[in-house]
Amino acid sequence: MIFQQLLNEESGCLSYLIGCTQAGQAVVVDPGRDRVAEYLGIARKKGLRITHVVETHTHADHISGNRDLAAATQAAIALHRSAPVVFEHESVSDGDVLRVGTVELKMLHTPGHTPDSMSVLVTDKSRGDQPWFVLTGDALFVGSVGRPDLGGAGAAEDAYDSLTRVLLTLDDLVEVYPGHGAGSMCGRAMSAKTGSTIGFERRFNPALQFRDKAKFVAFLMEGVPPKPPSFDTIVAKNRGLVPLSSAKPRPFTAKEAWAAVGAGACLVDLRDPATFGEGHVPGAINVWIDGPQFAERVSWFVPAGAPVILVPQGPSDVDRATPALARVGVDDVQGFLQWGMIDWRSEGLPIETVPQMSVHDLEQWLDEGRAVDVIDVREPAEWAEGHIARALHIPMLEAVRRREELAPERAKAVVCAGGLRSSAVISALKRHGLANFYNVTGGMAAWVKAGYAVER
Repeated sequence: MIFQQLLNEESGCLSYLIGCTQAGQAVVVDPGRDRVAEYLGIARKKGLRITHVVETHTHADHISGNRDLAAATQAAIALHRSAPVVFEHESVSDGDVLRVGTVELKMLHTPGHTPDSMSVLVTDKSRGDQPWFVLTGDALFVGSVGRPDLGGAGAAEDAYDSLTRVLLTLDDLVEVYPGHGAGSMCGRAMSAKTGSTIGFERRFNPALQFRDKAKFVAFLMEGVPPKPPSFDTIVAKNRGLVPLSSAKPRPFTAKEAWAAVGAGACLVDLRDPATFGEGHVPGAINVWIDGPQFAERVSWFVPAGAPVILVPQGPSDVDRATPALARVGVDDVQGFLQWGMIDWRSEGLPIETVPQMSVHDLEQWLDEGRAVDVIDVREPAEWAEGHIARALHIPMLEAVRRREELAPERAKAVVCAGGLRSSAVISALKRHGLANFYNVTGGMAAWVKAGYAVER
C-alpha cells in the first residue's frame, strides 16, 4: 500500500493519497484546489492512476480540488449520500466499501461537524484483516474535535454519538489521520501533530473525557468562535451552487488601481506590517503573504463580491498569492499594482500610515497614564493565558462587527501574538472610517519576553 499525507502548513489542511502498487490505482481524500498538480505528480511517479476522489464532508474553510482532479483523471467523486451537492458524483452510505487492489476503504458516517461527515477506515488486506488507520476528516482531530458550525447543539449531540458509537469503538492501535491540524479554524486547540492513535486520543483528547452527552455538548458549545464570513461562499462553491473561476491578474498602473478602488475594488497589501505602516493605499487590507493563514485572513476581510487588486512586496508574490486565494474562494483577483508604492507616490495619490509601537513604548504610555486603549485581537484561549491589564478583548473575527465599542477619538494600541493579525484588523477597521491606531510590534510575545505584567 502507498500512503502519503500532504500538509498545507499555511492553513492546516491535510489531504491523503492512498494507492495499491499491484493494481496501479490510487484514491485521493480531501484534495485541495491548489494541490491538484502535486497529486498528479505523486501518482505519476509511483505508477498509479487516480480512480476515485473521496470527500469526508462538504468543506467550509477551503475550496475542494475534487472537480479539477476528476477532470484531469476521469476519477469518480465519492461523497456521503446526504451531501447537498449539485455536480456529478457517486453517493456512498455508511458501511460501503471502496476497494483499490488490496486496499479496502470502508465509509463510516460520522455526522456532527456537518451532517454529511464521514470517516474512512483503511485496511491493507495484503498484511491482514485488521484496520490499519482511519481518516477522520473533521470529526476527530489530534487533541480536539470538529466545531459544530452548521447545527449548533444538535450537531454537537451528533458529534458525541459519532465519536462514542463509531470511532471510539475502534481498537486503540488504529492510527488516526484527521482532515486538519494546527492553524485550522475547523476546531480549537488542535495539536501540531498530524497523526495519532485511537488509544492516545481516548486518553488525552480533552473532548473525549466526557461520559455524559450533555456535558460534552456544553464543552463543545462553549466559546465557539464566530463563523468566518467566507464560510458561506466557500460552502456554496463546494456544493456547485456558485461556479468556480480561475483568476488571471493583469498589471495595473497606480492611476488604474485608484480608479478601480473608486469603483468598488479592494486592494490587498501583501507587504509586512512595518512596510505597510510606512505608507499604503487608503482602504487597503494588510495581510502579509508570508504570515500564517494568509489566504484565510484575506477572505475574512475582503468585502463579499469586491474585485481584488494585489499590492506585492516581491516579484513572486502575485504568483504565490493567486492560487492560495483561489483555495479559499477568492477568485476575482483582477490585477496587481505593477510598480508598487513607488508608482503610487510618484503620481501623488493619497497615502495613509499606521504608526508602529514597541511594547516598551506601550508600557511607558500605560505607566504614565496616557489616554490609550489597548485592543487585544487574539483568540479566547490566548487571552486566557495572559493579557495586558484593562485591555479590551475583541477577537480578530469580531473586530469589524464590534467596531462601535471602540472610542473614535482615543489612541488605540492593537495587540495580537506577534503583530500580524493586529495590522490586518487595523486595516479592516480603517476601511470603516476609524482612525488613531498604533500597531504593537512583536505583540504579546514581545510583551511577555520583556517581563511586563500580565493578567490571567
